[in-house]
Amino acid sequence: MENILNYSIFLLYMLTALSIWWYLSSNESKKIQTTIFILWVLAIILHVYSLFPIFEDNSVNLSLYYALSVVAFIISFFLYFSSILGNTQYLGIIILPIVSFVFLLNFTNVPVNISLNNFLFAHVILSLISYSILCLSAAQSLILKLQEKKLQKNKPIGFIGSLPSLDIMDKLLFKLLALGVIFLSLSLLSGLIFLEDIFAQHLAHKTILSIIAWFIFIYLIFSRSKYGYRGTKAANITLVGFFILFLSYFGTKTVLEMIL
Repeated sequence: MENILNYSIFLLYMLTALSIWWYLSSNESKKIQTTIFILWVLAIILHVYSLFPIFEDNSVNLSLYYALSVVAFIISFFLYFSSILGNTQYLGIIILPIVSFVFLLNFTNVPVNISLNNFLFAHVILSLISYSILCLSAAQSLILKLQEKKLQKNKPIGFIGSLPSLDIMDKLLFKLLALGVIFLSLSLLSGLIFLEDIFAQHLAHKTILSIIAWFIFIYLIFSRSKYGYRGTKAANITLVGFFILFLSYFGTKTVLEMIL
């Protein structure tokens, strides 16, 4: 039953991504857009249902698999509503296949239970939200790089031709970065409260990598206003920062739960 649920979610997310690509590439009627949102809503509903097992009594299981699934949900949910409120639907072409891939993963799920009444839970949620938003900024960076490259070659074909202007795309990237950095800052500050012995808790590398990523994003935002960083240069720095941030959390969890 669990496999059927996972494959259904995977299929719905992939069909949504393909529908978005088709809609943006061919400029078809509003019927396709309606189909997109119906498929997306169904995927989100099943996604929520798949997360029910993480709640155990007065705690939540945030093992590697479930943490990935929660992040995937936050990303999908946030992007869905931002697509309704603004022109961000195109991000689904990159984001939704990645989200769907989570449901094809198959590895031992080592329980990591966190009390819902514990301050640590708030810290973890802030961390997951920051990773989710900065993941969207990374996806925005990839599309921005592709768009700039195509425009330089005078080949804005397919869905690239339906994207907003480079200036709007660039501004959206930094809005996502600013929002992500706010949550990342709150996550780091809250982490200082419950950390008693950073080395005994095997969190030294996670914390150090997160702080490095934070500095990279802060440097980029500062350089945007001071030196005018934008376009491909800003996109590359964003991708480096996100990669380090990804390693800080999911790389750490992989080592601690699956290797050690």
